[in-house]
Amino acid sequence: MKSKCVNKEEKYRKREGINYIILLNITNVFLILINLITIYLYGFRFQNFLVYLISAAIYYLYRKNLPEIIVFTLSYPLAWLYMIPLKNEEIEDFFNIPLMPEIVMKIDKEALSTLPIKTVLTIGAISERKAVTYDIFAQVTRGINIEQNMKYLQQLLKDPHMDVSLYAGQTLEDIENYFEYHISRTKNENTIHSCFFIYNYLRTGILRGSLKEKYKLLLMEKLGKVSDRVYLYYEMMYYLTGDINYLLESFKKTKNMEHLRLFVFEKLKRQDYKEARAILFQHTKALVCDISNLISNSRK
Repeated sequence: MKSKCVNKEEKYRKREGINYIILLNITNVFLILINLITIYLYGFRFQNFLVYLISAAIYYLYRKNLPEIIVFTLSYPLAWLYMIPLKNEEIEDFFNIPLMPEIVMKIDKEALSTLPIKTVLTIGAISERKAVTYDIFAQVTRGINIEQNMKYLQQLLKDPHMDVSLYAGQTLEDIENYFEYHISRTKNENTIHSCFFIYNYLRTGILRGSLKEKYKLLLMEKLGKVSDRVYLYYEMMYYLTGDINYLLESFKKTKNMEHLRLFVFEKLKRQDYKEARAILFQHTKALVCDISNLISNSRK
């Protein structure tokens, strides 16, 4: 009996919260429209500035986020009307700012070497090779050079010194646990943020066989429900399908030069010189310096 009463109270509070948000939004839209009409009829007056401040205050009561208030007040009123219905995840996508999740690791955080990882693996002492596993964990979970860092980790797993290989094994387990936890935590979300975990997990190479295919299907399903306004959407679709046209579409919609460079590079690899030449002709200055880097990296 007590639990039923508690559930009813919770439902009542939720309803009240939803009604409160709806009331704030309706009030704010009404104030903005009135403000625009009076400015159009009588010109901008001090009263209009006061209404502007009241709208900002109402929006703050709804969002409770000061940076958003600054952005929306600067873009008042048109962007305000567009952004009021958006959720936090959609605002994140709109500004193209992927969230960097906090990183938790089980192994000890020793003093990290200032040398590049590749150099540490070649000439580093035992303590440096152990410590570099934390660098690898941090970069992989942030989506930085995942494939290359996983190759470094595989090299550390075969290290002749037992302590180094144990640290590498623990790091591999930590990476797997990290992605499994965050994928599980965001399983009901359909955002670029939730897709980002699945995409990076697939790139680690940890998943194999039917399990890998299961995660690919999950990623494809989620991508069908998210915004295509961010470059990561096209990067993930290219990864899943191998269709390089997603890279060109990414450049057209998000102006991501890295994807355009990769598109041209793929065209050159496939000996489609006509289209590659056309793209190069349009964007020569921005592309030439990076095409050579892509070619050299592919030969390593």
